[in-house]
Amino acid sequence: MGLAVMCSLKSVAGNQACSQLPTPSSYYGSLTQPYYPPNAVCNDYMIPVDIEYTNVAFNATRWSDDYGLNNFLDVLTTRAGVYNSPPVGPASPSTQKATVNIAATFCTPKNKNGKEKTVILATHGIGPARAHWNAPVQPDQYNFVQYAIGQGYSVFFYDRLGTGASDKVSGFDNSIFKAISVLQSISKLVRKGLYTGCLGKPNKIAVIGFSFGSFTTHGAIATDPSIADAVILTGIGFNLTGINVNGLLRSFVPRVASLQNPALYGDRDPGYVTWVDKYTQIWNYFKYPNYDPVIANYAEAAKQPYAITEFLSLLSGPTDASAFKGPVLAITGEYDYIFCDGYCPGLLEEPGRTYYKNAKYVPYVHPDASHQLFLHYNATGAFQVITNFLSENGL
Repeated sequence: MGLAVMCSLKSVAGNQACSQLPTPSSYYGSLTQPYYPPNAVCNDYMIPVDIEYTNVAFNATRWSDDYGLNNFLDVLTTRAGVYNSPPVGPASPSTQKATVNIAATFCTPKNKNGKEKTVILATHGIGPARAHWNAPVQPDQYNFVQYAIGQGYSVFFYDRLGTGASDKVSGFDNSIFKAISVLQSISKLVRKGLYTGCLGKPNKIAVIGFSFGSFTTHGAIATDPSIADAVILTGIGFNLTGINVNGLLRSFVPRVASLQNPALYGDRDPGYVTWVDKYTQIWNYFKYPNYDPVIANYAEAAKQPYAITEFLSLLSGPTDASAFKGPVLAITGEYDYIFCDGYCPGLLEEPGRTYYKNAKYVPYVHPDASHQLFLHYNATGAFQVITNFLSENGL
């Protein structure tokens, strides 16, 4: 792996919280972030990442417009037994290699307390780009990076393949298996002290994911437990009784992203889709009245399209993480609509505890929040649970 780096060191001493929503263009195709925590020194990188992944094929007819997409979804969500051809399946060759460019930001505290040598490596989910962890609006309340930096930790967060400033690949080909390999490769680079500014080699790495990013994180740990010393899964649910796949495909109301907004999403093929409006996002990600409508507007302005094959391969990754023996936190909003069908109590224990049977597995239901628990009024409560978990486990 070469060390060719596109790096921008930010001086953020005078950075202030945004009083207005940043323009959507701030979030797309830009290596820099619209906000940098004033308590951190942050570097932006464009990183060439070598990946090797399980190859999958999109077996259905590829559409070019919303008519074709709607027909695909109509067939896909028809009751079981009517249509029997799975849209995604094995491909030849079974494994494939590639080098992709991944946009990332590394932040480390200005004031150090010894914990800065623990790096939190963050993988976002479907919807936001890496600004999911670094919200520019009301950052004292909604910015996880700023909070973690305040507790002494360093944070590495990146745009997943196909989002933000990272490389774009076909939405019909971009699967969870590519995402897993990207995370594993990045973790190994960070372990070596690459792309960590002046921090050098970290002592420990804690991987954290959100939603699709949590399933990515889980799959990465299941197949290579050496990549991390601790695991944090946010917006997660393994219990299939809480996952209504057909209902989610309908409630997301997908549209071809490049047709919905050519100016923002025109660099993606029709395999990238997004929900139709902010109320659709609110339905799936928020719980009334426990959020600020201004923050819901920010989430909609900052949304990224997602690859249809990511969505369809979400539950196809590895599950058995018994080889991992470190601490694991699974934290999900009480009213998570996506992975708990609207109510999470009773669903986080299993099969998560079985998947991590040799780890210290801690399930936690965060009150008064839905799927996007970092953008509800009590977001800092979730941040505190996460950093306390790390501290209590020696990180």
